[in-house]
Amino acid sequence: MTGHRAEQVGDALPGWVPRPWLGPVGRRAGRVVHRMRLPAHVESTAQLRGVLPWLAGVGLPPVGTYIGQERLSGSPFCFDPWRLYSLGLLHDAGIFIAGVIGSGKSALAKSLCVRGVAFGRRFAVPGDIRGEWVPVVDALGGRVLRLGPGMTERLNALALPPKPEGMTDQLWWPIVRSHWEELLAALIRTLLPDQRALTMDERTALETALTAATGWRDVDGDLTRLRPIHLGLLVDLLLDPTKRMAELHHLDQATLRDRTHEIGLAIRALTRGSLSGLLDDIRPDNQLDWRDTATVVDISRVKTSDTAVALVMATTQSVIELAFAHRPGHRYTVYDEAWRLNRFPALMARTNAGQKVSRATGNATLLLCHRLTDLLGGTPESQYYGRALLADCGTRILYRQRSDQLATTATELHLDDTQTTLLTLLEQGTALWKINDSPYLVDHTVLRGGHEWELIDTDQTMRDTPHETGTP
Repeated sequence: MTGHRAEQVGDALPGWVPRPWLGPVGRRAGRVVHRMRLPAHVESTAQLRGVLPWLAGVGLPPVGTYIGQERLSGSPFCFDPWRLYSLGLLHDAGIFIAGVIGSGKSALAKSLCVRGVAFGRRFAVPGDIRGEWVPVVDALGGRVLRLGPGMTERLNALALPPKPEGMTDQLWWPIVRSHWEELLAALIRTLLPDQRALTMDERTALETALTAATGWRDVDGDLTRLRPIHLGLLVDLLLDPTKRMAELHHLDQATLRDRTHEIGLAIRALTRGSLSGLLDDIRPDNQLDWRDTATVVDISRVKTSDTAVALVMATTQSVIELAFAHRPGHRYTVYDEAWRLNRFPALMARTNAGQKVSRATGNATLLLCHRLTDLLGGTPESQYYGRALLADCGTRILYRQRSDQLATTATELHLDDTQTTLLTLLEQGTALWKINDSPYLVDHTVLRGGHEWELIDTDQTMRDTPHETGTP
């Protein structure tokens, strides 16, 4: 306050009002001699939370697997989709994880599965493309199936899994047959020119061929009397239909043979050439046991083409889903490298159908991608199923993203400006969690003194020296 201004204020006041600010005109006019000293104000976090709401919530209850620390509140962060669902804090058990290479998304998925074992959770990886889950499953004493050229293990895509307890043969057989039909239709469509949809004759031929191959009509509803089948047997029936199949189609055998010839050749491609010896095992048992703590199908040796990898991934997913369906307990099903399916609408639809029934089967799916556009790429039909997969994920976990992905990510996941800007600044091991649209900034912590880091570290081959920190 200048001296001139102080005089004006002083003249406007009554004469009895003190004027301590008046002084000589100059640089220090109107300033107090002694500095104001106020006592420090002490508040509790409970009081500040009411004064400044929406900055940091109370966080999730401490139930389930320990993940790390919630950075905004400073509290421990625990997560278990089944416990949160039972508490009404989570509507869908699906989990979507996205992040650039080296951000820590694979490490988090492994920690969720490994630490969940202590809570009685199991997990399955239907298609391990890089073979990085094999050491994890081996350390837990789980089951590993290795598929690929030169490997002795095979998978029978049409193996009949044991019937769940409390289910009759008449109920179990329609479930199995419809599951096989959906898988075969997805595989065939992927191999057909332009990935065209199957005709009604072709779909009916799949049903009649499966019935004829297993001999269901001749066993009086007794599953123990069914004939074991495999892809090669189905190829023979589609390329040369039986008289009974033709009667069910109300066609002569020659006409039916012409109409099923193309899909028969499509299935034949799964049993010959580069895919031979992977999915055409003639043994009736796939050596899959739902009681195993962990199960992984290693397909890291399948490198023929993206189409071949996608076909094998879809088949192994379907086989594991059927083998573990309607079993007690809770299980994570990990879909790593999910972007490989987005070029094939039929395979995306089959994966989406499997996720739809996860609530009934007690499963929680983990979808891992580098970026959101990986799931939303491909044809409009693939994009539709990609959004459907994302919609069934009540938990979205976002690690560091590149700047060119921010607009799409913010639009699809309904992020505000602060959350969107944060995605490019996240450090390794730190992610933005969105659980039923509630945000949490979480540091994933790996406990030292154990073997967990050796199991979940996927960047060790890119470093000259061992990683010494406790955060992935």
